[in-house]
Amino acid sequence: MATRTDPEVHDVGAHGHHAGDEGHHPRHLHHFDTMDQQKDASGLGMWVFLIQEVMFFGGLFCAYLVYRNRFFPAFGAASATLSIELGTFNTVVLIGSSLTMALAVNAAQRGLVKRLMGFIIATMILGTVFLGVKVVEYSQKFEKREIPGQNFCFEPQGGGRCAGVSEAQEKETIPDLLKRYMTGGLGHPPGEPSDSALAHGAASIPGETVTTPEGHSSGEEGPPPLPGGSERQRSMPGSEIYFSLYFAMTGMHALHMIIGMGLMLWLLYNAHKGMYSAAYYTPIENFGLYWHFVDIVWIYLFPLLYLINRHGGH
Repeated sequence: MATRTDPEVHDVGAHGHHAGDEGHHPRHLHHFDTMDQQKDASGLGMWVFLIQEVMFFGGLFCAYLVYRNRFFPAFGAASATLSIELGTFNTVVLIGSSLTMALAVNAAQRGLVKRLMGFIIATMILGTVFLGVKVVEYSQKFEKREIPGQNFCFEPQGGGRCAGVSEAQEKETIPDLLKRYMTGGLGHPPGEPSDSALAHGAASIPGETVTTPEGHSSGEEGPPPLPGGSERQRSMPGSEIYFSLYFAMTGMHALHMIIGMGLMLWLLYNAHKGMYSAAYYTPIENFGLYWHFVDIVWIYLFPLLYLINRHGGH
């Protein structure tokens, strides 16, 4: 007897012994006896994948716990520089996206395609808002030189504020920060030296050679660096480790969200083509598990990174 070669189409002839109409579903793969067996196998595979993800993030959490115990004061001081307002807002947004994703799964189970598409779009909007807030937070850290690397600076010992970071920038509120970013002020923090000041010999970083607007060196150098090496070397011990873990953990979480956004586009396209129904919604259900896992990871990241030792101040 001839069989079909398309693995996505159930071979009626080869499985004619199956009872009921379930075996005739166009999404029934030939190597499963029933649709229920296919659904259970898919769910098991998804849970195995999530266990692997737990181990992946578990390594990062273990590193965090080890270094937090080693540099507890630095971790507390560095944590105090994060915005609780933005972190709390993002937490609420992500919990809301879990709700819309659960409603999308429910709509798929009931065969309500339009409602399914609406909730997927709502989940994508909330995910985009979350990622937008992370862009704001990362930009703020870049302006304050709190990104690990050669330019890193955090409470330099024996010195004042980090070069290039003004008092006005340190006291800038979140509403003022957002207003500045929305009006094209990204990368131009308040209180930074004006072009005229730089032209008259004010260097933004100690030891930096001042250049004219044409790009030629003026032959003058700014104030010599303070004793003890660079500002990175004089920074609070352990603070760079905290920010390294902060960017690693939140960055990997954001990457998982970006991947999830791409998968939702694929689910949305398939839903529009009429692929999902009350008889077949396994991809929606499995993706719901993935999205809830991403949300749960953030539920742990938020208190560990934002809320430790807040009473200690910065």
